[in-house]
Amino acid sequence: MKAITVVNNKHRYQNKSSMSTEISLKNYLAIQDIYKKSNLFALLVHSLCPNIYGHEIVKAGLILSLFGGNAKRTQLRDDIHILLVGDPGLGKSQMLQACARISAKGVYICGNSSTSSGLTVTLTKETGSNDFALEPGALVLADQGCCCIDEFDKMCSQHQALLESMEQQSITVAKSGVICSLPARISILAAANPIGGQYDKSKTLNENLHISQPILSRFDLIFLLLDKPNKVNIHK
Repeated sequence: MKAITVVNNKHRYQNKSSMSTEISLKNYLAIQDIYKKSNLFALLVHSLCPNIYGHEIVKAGLILSLFGGNAKRTQLRDDIHILLVGDPGLGKSQMLQACARISAKGVYICGNSSTSSGLTVTLTKETGSNDFALEPGALVLADQGCCCIDEFDKMCSQHQALLESMEQQSITVAKSGVICSLPARISILAAANPIGGQYDKSKTLNENLHISQPILSRFDLIFLLLDKPNKVNIHK
């Protein structure tokens, strides 16, 4: 049995009202109406972060990553890792926050204030005894979910901690005589800004980012978002 949290519902449902039944009935009818639509995937794409206009291809990739692939008996992972690269102010952070809210086990972190221990596992010594306790980080807490990492280009020292979890779907700990492996079956959804704050089209993707080649090879989809200046839009 797996549980995220335990809530005492003993006193919650003593005073049931007809409103709860009516709301559930409305949701049931709404689900039936959505099920009858022919182009259901387009509805899902436009429902993800509707306050950001456009970027349908990017939203489609994020939706597919949230659903995930089919788990097979082979050693191939079924999670999709996505990297959003582009100029600031294009809604990358808002789309990541929307994915973290939608996912049942979504975790949103910022690369500016994250450490390697905060991403993986922290080994702490219990007070009053010589035993050690493992405190899970963001990757372990988001098991069978998604981990949304903003400002991915500003956490170069923490990229090595992501290599094992993105490929092997697990995190191995070997500290103070404690050796264990924790599951980290997650989809990494990251957003990064180019060097200098603006993407240079004359350079390659590797030259525009402070990200090593091994970590880039782990991403299945890389989307490039560009802020194209337009005289008509500027005057408006």
